[in-house]
Amino acid sequence: MVVAAAIPLLVELGPSVTTAQIARAAGISEPTIFRAFTDKNEVLAACMAEVTDGRHVADELAAIERDVSLHDRLTAVIEVIRAQSQRTAAVINAVSLAGQARLRQRESMSDEERNRLPESRTESYTRLRDTVVGILESDDTALRTSAEEAATLILAIVLSLGRGGGWDTGAASVTTAGLVEMILHGITA
Repeated sequence: MVVAAAIPLLVELGPSVTTAQIARAAGISEPTIFRAFTDKNEVLAACMAEVTDGRHVADELAAIERDVSLHDRLTAVIEVIRAQSQRTAAVINAVSLAGQARLRQRESMSDEERNRLPESRTESYTRLRDTVVGILESDDTALRTSAEEAATLILAIVLSLGRGGGWDTGAASVTTAGLVEMILHGITA
């Protein structure tokens, strides 16, 4: 509840967000935050852990309707990953600007938080890739490559754009529509 309320505020306000603002957004009193977190830095660390948890984006991807066109499914995939990349970058930037976020001690974490600690980046990527494969599978015969290879290539392109922070950056601006067209039809006439 606290972390879910804090993330949009971090995206909007950056590191200047206060625990009072977070409490108001969560619908609780400010002292209630400090029953679960020792200080603001621990809240920020929990926000970072939350936005970098690959399960959320995989869940959003899994909710994409499978009975729409490949074009529409690919657009939805890119938009979900794009939104997650922008959210993650904004939170990481805010946490970095706020100074060193202290990692939460295991004892102060919920069971859910403790359960997701062991997940590696490889496991997270594999879940993401498998979800995209599931989105593409129904068009496997129409693709030049397998759904697995297509998912790998799509994620390589989309995730690399997110890492560079350059979706909408000047001359390097990339639109979702342009990216979908390039992936579906290539760059040749």
